[in-house]
Amino acid sequence: AEGGSNEGPAQDLEPSEGDPLSATANHNLPGAGINKFALAEFLASGGVEFTGSDREYGFVRGQQLSKEQPYFEVTIVVDREDGIGIGLCGNKVMSGAMPGWPAYPSIGYHSDDGGLFQGRNYGMPFGPPCHAGDRMGCGVLFSAGGVAETVVFTKNRELIGWVPLPASGMLFPVVASAAPAVANLDLKAELPSFPPACWVKTGTAEAIAFSNLALAVASAKDGDIVTANGGVHAFNKGLAVTRSITICGVEGKELAAEPELRGGEDFVIDSKGIKVRLKGLSIKSFGGDKSAGWEELGGAGGVCARQGSITIESCKISSQNGTGVVSTLLCQLHASHTNVGPCGRHGIVFFAQGKGGIFAPGEGSVETSRNNPGVQLLDGVTVRDCEEVGVAVNPPKGSKGSVTITGCSVEACKDGLVVHPAKVTLQSSSFVGCRRNAIKVLSWRSEGLACEVQCKECTIKDCPMGLRAEGGGGVAKIGWDNSNTIQECITSFACEEGGVIDQHTEPSGEESEYSEYSESSGG
Repeated sequence: AEGGSNEGPAQDLEPSEGDPLSATANHNLPGAGINKFALAEFLASGGVEFTGSDREYGFVRGQQLSKEQPYFEVTIVVDREDGIGIGLCGNKVMSGAMPGWPAYPSIGYHSDDGGLFQGRNYGMPFGPPCHAGDRMGCGVLFSAGGVAETVVFTKNRELIGWVPLPASGMLFPVVASAAPAVANLDLKAELPSFPPACWVKTGTAEAIAFSNLALAVASAKDGDIVTANGGVHAFNKGLAVTRSITICGVEGKELAAEPELRGGEDFVIDSKGIKVRLKGLSIKSFGGDKSAGWEELGGAGGVCARQGSITIESCKISSQNGTGVVSTLLCQLHASHTNVGPCGRHGIVFFAQGKGGIFAPGEGSVETSRNNPGVQLLDGVTVRDCEEVGVAVNPPKGSKGSVTITGCSVEACKDGLVVHPAKVTLQSSSFVGCRRNAIKVLSWRSEGLACEVQCKECTIKDCPMGLRAEGGGGVAKIGWDNSNTIQECITSFACEEGGVIDQHTEPSGEESEYSEYSESSGG
């Protein structure tokens, strides 16, 4: 359930005297184990009836979870359209809000949409919706030393996923809804048996299990392999990787069964290490914040490669409101056999700029970033369903870079490939169903640097514009010989302000009746 301006009044209410609320009470009695509630009545059956009207959400809060009692469950008896929320909170709890909304520090899983909420009015897709008859569970995983580390959520006692505990004191069970919702609470439910979230392996030593991926990555050393189990690994602010490590799914599983890394703010994986490898992961970003300073990329994204090198193999990456993969001039990116999209902004952006010019403050300067670490490579990558550009090669003003793209497919994006001053080699790749340009090169901010795309055995199909070369500041050139084909495009070629399309010979393949070579301003 998403929050809104018509939330009920926020109140911190104490229970009335005489209710059986102590931890030592008979737990068969209605309301047993509850230490705070509002806009809720306890039924003789042991259930809770929420009495608030419209969006006047009531709540019940239980005794603090512990290593001895780390889990609770709620069975939905009577549902309502915007659902029931369960989760954890701290000392402060209020009526008028669902768990995970900004009204008070909390985390919540909501039955109506399966969303995970953590300090926002909008949720991250997390688990399946729940309805009357379903059991929703929430628990805390503790370390051997008794330190609370990880929140887990379940549906019908089946694990949905792991979330790092937001705060050490956020251990109180909380359930919230409004009329006519009715739920049965079991604050003494037994924690189901779960596999570890992940393992860290160093050399030939035995792998060490961790209860969430953030802990594992923070503990890993250079050269370690972090293996994530199947299930949802959720992060509120993403996963910073500062060591040369590999993060992968369990070997031998199909991609559909591999772990899903989900984030709601900035980048799900933010690579600042020397050499990072990602393999067999599903990485999904759902945030819309722009706190990272990557405004032109839509704020939040899937993978950000800031420094060193990053290799992405056999992954699925999407970003609901931002960009799938971002790399800077200080990082070498190699991606293979990976699917990117859908994305709310761009699919893949090479040589991106962030806050403060090139990177976030303290992470490089214009001068150092102009030294490209090497050729960037896409091999067998599919980019699909991006609101803006499928692949953007976008060096900062006065910088240069080189990208090789082999055996890739770009489909259903506004623009397929957009290149600012850089050298791009395209081999055996296709651009299909782009809504504006298939390939576009621009040199208007090049400071005399060349912008060149060389194409071999490539296909363009069903795009309004096939190739567009725009000069204005330097050389803008597309090499397109007869090994390439353009089909079913309204316009095949267009050159502006000195842009050049070097055909060598006429391109082969069927062209639309309306295809034409467009020339203006000395093209």
